[in-house]
Amino acid sequence: MRRGKRFGMVIMALALAFGVATASASEMSGNLKLIGSTAPEAKVEAGYTVKMPLLQGEGPLFSGNNLKLKGLLGVSPIAATLSVDAVLTPVAVMELSLGGAVGTGWDFSPMNLEGLRLGDGTSVTVTDSLGGVFYKGRAGAALQFDTGAIWSGEWKSVVMRTYHEVNYQGYSNAGTEEGWEYETAGLHMNGLNYKGEYLIGYQMPLIVNTVAVMLETFVDNIGTSLATPMTMDLGLVVNFGFTEKLSLMVIPQLTTRHLAGDDDGNTRVISRQDLGFKRVAAMLNYAL
Repeated sequence: MRRGKRFGMVIMALALAFGVATASASEMSGNLKLIGSTAPEAKVEAGYTVKMPLLQGEGPLFSGNNLKLKGLLGVSPIAATLSVDAVLTPVAVMELSLGGAVGTGWDFSPMNLEGLRLGDGTSVTVTDSLGGVFYKGRAGAALQFDTGAIWSGEWKSVVMRTYHEVNYQGYSNAGTEEGWEYETAGLHMNGLNYKGEYLIGYQMPLIVNTVAVMLETFVDNIGTSLATPMTMDLGLVVNFGFTEKLSLMVIPQLTTRHLAGDDDGNTRVISRQDLGFKRVAAMLNYAL
């Protein structure tokens, strides 16, 4: 519990720094996002970003260097999460990020969903609605490149990006050997996890302005009794730019990530299976 409280204080401090930075930032922007999928699932997110010039130099690799502070509030039928991230661009092809999140969950009986579950062992869990605080700290690095920065022209933009993150996830009510679940994401124990992303896409001056292939990889519960082999999600990203402010992203996904449950839904251990259909996700974004 003490660890959860300390992490909550860190998030509050980051949020305070975020608020102070807005007073002197050179660029500020916000967005509202509605997320849904065939899973089924739904979420509303409100984001705000402050972008400040930092470590800028001469030439295309350094002239746009900056620091972005991002705040995000997400609310679903079973949980609410607040996250704050700092993203440094020390050179045009690289991003370094540091951030964290806190949240809590509750039951949604119409769909028989529970946002927080806690077990007295590692696998069998029961609802712990509003019982404690989920917390997450993360550090990541990304490499990115756009051919449009070299060859001018509306039809010459091929984007490539890879992102790698190590994060520590925990639940304030969970003991050292207790399993827990937040937002139906599978059984976890307090500890380290890894996430990797690989994307290659093509940007066009059309309503369908981006088509990309995205591979996400996960290693959960590193060093615990729930440790799993690497799993992956494979998706086709299609983005529709209706106006400068309104866009829709559609992502059909395949996965090797499987959540094995018992007849009562009390066990949702993450395991690896053969590649199969996961969901079709859609994200409607409006820039403020």
